Formats: sequence, C-alpha cells, structure tokens
Amino acid sequence: MRRTTLALSALALITTLGACSTTSSDQASDTGGGDGQSQSSDSTRTFHKVSGLVSQTSSSMDSEQTVTMETELEGGTGLQSSMFSAMGGQTCQIDLSANKMGCDGAMPMVMTEKAVYFKTPGGSQSGKPWTKTSLDSTSMSGNMGQLGNIRQYSDIETMLPEGSKIESTEREKLNGEQATRYEIVTDLSEATAQSGNSARQTYEFLREQGVEETRKTVWIGPNGLLMKVKPTNPSMEIAGQKVPEITTKVTYSDWGEPVDITVPPADEVQGS
Repeated sequence: MRRTTLALSALALITTLGACSTTSSDQASDTGGGDGQSQSSDSTRTFHKVSGLVSQTSSSMDSEQTVTMETELEGGTGLQSSMFSAMGGQTCQIDLSANKMGCDGAMPMVMTEKAVYFKTPGGSQSGKPWTKTSLDSTSMSGNMGQLGNIRQYSDIETMLPEGSKIESTEREKLNGEQATRYEIVTDLSEATAQSGNSARQTYEFLREQGVEETRKTVWIGPNGLLMKVKPTNPSMEIAGQKVPEITTKVTYSDWGEPVDITVPPADEVQGS
C-alpha cells in the first residue's frame, strides 16, 4: 500500500509538471492572418495570437537542449494538501538531447523515456532506496504512457493546445528581467475536436468532469525563452484516486547550461 501511494504521488507530480500537456504531435495553432505581433521599444515582441507566440518561442527554445525548472504547488485539503505541498519545491533539470529529467526535493525522481525512478522517503525495508515504474508497461497505457516524452515539460507547443487564445498581455518585471505576461484560455470543446488522440482523451475526461475551459499564465523573456508558467489544474482522478485542484507555478532558468542527471544503479532499485 505504501509503495502504491508513493507511485501515485510521483505520477501526480509528473502530471502536474506537464500541466495537462499533450504529446509533441498536438501542436497549438491559431487561425487568422498574420501572427498578430507588435514591436516594443526594446525590440521584445508581444504577440496577440497563439500561433505567433508558439512559433517565436519554440524557435528560441529549440536552440537550447537543457533547462532547470523550479515548481511550487498549491491546492487540496487535509492529507491531500500535505502530500502536494511536500511535492512542491522540486527543482528539476531536463536534458532534451538525452531525453532525461531529474528532480531534487521532497520527492527525488529521475525520468527517462522508458521509466520513472523515485526515491522512497526514509529508505525502504529492502535496502534499495529507489523504486522503478516502467512507462511502457500495460499498466501505463493511454496518457500515462506518454509521460516519458520529456520534451513536453519544457515545450510551449505542448502547453498551449488547439483552442488556446490569448486574452490579454502585459509587460512586467520577473526576477529582475523584462518579461511579457500572457493570460491564455483554452476552450476544451475546440481542443477536443482538433487535437490528436492522446490529448483528446484528456480533454474528453476533463469535460466529463464538467470542465469546459482551462486557464494558464505564461511569461516570456526578452530572449524569447519561456520564463514561467502558472496553470490551474482542475480536480481529477489519477489511477483511481482523487487529485484535488492544484495551482502550479513552474519557473524556468539556466537554458543551455550544463545539467547533471544520473539514473540510479540497478543495485539501488526495487521494482521492474
């Protein structure tokens, strides 16, 4: 039971980091002529259409293969709140070229395209501190089977699905740097109709829960790189357990800087 709870906690964290993102084939778009961009006095572009925002930001991020993410989570009540608070404060390094992600914090974790390794708090009776959950097993079918797509956790194309529109923009300082803040709303009816199969399953599930739109705030820096994302994930069910509504703050930094991600050795891993 304890191992199952830990596995669910790790998967909930991973899903939250993905911010209900889709697979890389489900790209955001926006119809209409032009990209709707405007030029500010310091040459930082401000976009009014999702297509322009995605195109410019993706181009900037494609040249970088590493990034560091810091997460904060808020939400839930009682035990759920304590669990998700513990999973907040994670610092994750991503290496896109190696398709790996490693997180330090209350729930240490390493992810590859094939498996998730999470460290058991306080150790384990087996003497092996890490537990492995395969991502290509039959138990990880559907959207869970897409968790190994590491690029989705730092790819703006997968954060803004079909049906996403920019409601407002504002220039402001973020961590001492000039940034553009975008308030974005996603119509899940349109997202369901236009997205690929894996994403469609997610949106259909959300709509069955009575969720018709989702909202996300995105900050883009003057170099065109993603600086921060703040989505509110609605209450949902993961692996048969209720996950409360969660507001996530993910801050991105050190684009292109060296990272250190080590997969746990086999003699320290329990599970298959």
